[in-house]
Parts: sequence; structure tokens; C-alpha cells
Amino acid sequence: MKKTLIALAAVAVTGAAFAQSTVTLSGQLDVSYGKLIGETKGTMSEVHGSRVRFLGSEDLGGGLKANFGLEERLRVDNGEASGVRFNGYSTVGLSGGFGSVNFGRQYTANFTNANNKADPWGGDTAGALRAIGMQTTYVRTANSVRYDGAFGPVKVAASVGLKEGAATKNDTSFAVSYAAGALEVGLGQDNGADNGDVLNAFATYDLGVAKLAFGLGNKETGAGVETKGWLIGATIPAGPGAARVGYARAKNDTTGVTTNAKFAIGYQYPLSKRTRLEADFARDSKAAAEKSGYTVALTHTF
Repeated sequence: MKKTLIALAAVAVTGAAFAQSTVTLSGQLDVSYGKLIGETKGTMSEVHGSRVRFLGSEDLGGGLKANFGLEERLRVDNGEASGVRFNGYSTVGLSGGFGSVNFGRQYTANFTNANNKADPWGGDTAGALRAIGMQTTYVRTANSVRYDGAFGPVKVAASVGLKEGAATKNDTSFAVSYAAGALEVGLGQDNGADNGDVLNAFATYDLGVAKLAFGLGNKETGAGVETKGWLIGATIPAGPGAARVGYARAKNDTTGVTTNAKFAIGYQYPLSKRTRLEADFARDSKAAAEKSGYTVALTHTF
């Protein structure tokens, strides 16, 4: 639950009223114990990415707002920062009736609006299927511009990571999705600069007794190696929590070799609205060694 730290209401100074500004603090902390596929022993770590998030907004009038976001990543088990400062994102931008435009380090359009939609685990824990079934170039890009807009049931997003530093060309990303009732479908594409091209498609349908998901992914590297993947999954309400089950498969289409065939199952149990326990198990029959993995995690959001 987000907590408002600062709220500056309209203040009259010499008869002029200043627009309202807010800054909120939110985030999550998680710690886990487990062994991912390919690892030889269990360790204490994290599976969701602990984070502290600052979000701010200022009403500029006429339906226009100025916004910013800063998300710092860290590890609870040892207190270390994760990667660069504000590894989650660091953005500033404007929003209004046209949608929103943000600048800075941020998620690609394909990742948030297509790539991350089908996996019941959202790419986290030992059960994660996203990297196999959906394929990825970049999750985030620095020095980027992103647009998001909603037009009735249709959402569109586009982002460009500018050619700076070692990059030899821009990283472009696009996604479009349609949601109506229990159904959501979408398509996303990345031209991942020096990391290849990706095309993802997904569909989810909530039956009430289970939310079903299907995804397809295709990736071609700059060297011409093509990988195709797919995944199916379901999130099933069970008791106070939810069970998750899924399967993902990937094939190197250039060599004809199946590289992954992963089955996963797990359960998430809420201790409260903000605290949960979860346990997941997975097995990839195509893994070179240590084909099985597991995680048990405690996560608290605030």
C-alpha cells in the first residue's frame, strides 16, 4: 500500500494558487531460499527483486501532469544494491489526454505489454517460463523515450533507446494489445540494437476457475541464429491462495535442436493483503545438468 510522504495542497501566496504535488513511497522486499535449474546447491537470495520506489506527480492544469519515477533495486539477504543506481527505472515525463511520454532508463514497450504477459510467474522464481517461451532482447533501455496510450480497449506503447555509448544503433520497441472482458491478446516487437530482433504474441483468458495463458516468442540474433519458443500456463484459485502450473519449450531453429522443455508448478499463499509465502518447483528435461530447481520465498509489499 502506497504511503503519501508529501502532499502540497493549493497554497495562496499573493493571491496565486499553486498546483498540487505529491510524492509517494512504495516497494517490496523479498527473500528466498532455493536452487535454480543448473545450480548445484541451495542458497539464500531473492526471486522478485526487492525494491524501493519513489513516484511523484504535479498537476500542471488543463489535464496535463508532470511525473517522475525512481526505483532502486537491492538484496535483502546481504543488503547490497543490485546493479546500477536506480536499476529498476529512473524517468521523468508528461501525461494527459494524449497518454504519457517518459524519458530516461525504463522498461521497453515489448517487455511490459507483451513479453511479460503470458508467464504465470512473471519471469520470477524457479518456475519462471518467460525467458524460454517468450524470448527477450532487452528488459530495460537507458537514454530512452517511451509513449503509452489507451484508445478504448486498445493499448499501444512504443519506446526508443537512443544510440549512445557502445550501442551501434537505436533499440526500438513496440507493442499493441486488446482487452475485452475476460480476454486479452497482444503483440510486441523489439529491434534490440546489437542484441537481435524479437517478436512476441500472447493471449490470456480468465475463466473464473482459472486464468489461462498462451505465449509465442521468436528471436533472431545479429549472427542469424533463430530461436522459437512457446508456453502455456494457468493460475488457479485454490483455498486462500493460488496454484500455478505451466510448460515452456524452445528450439534453436537454425540447428533444429530443442534447447528447453520446462515444466513448473507452485503455490502462492497470502498471509495478509501485503505479505505472501510461495513455493515453486520446476524441471527442464533439456538442461545439461541439474535439471530440477525449487524456491521458497517470503515477500512483503508496502
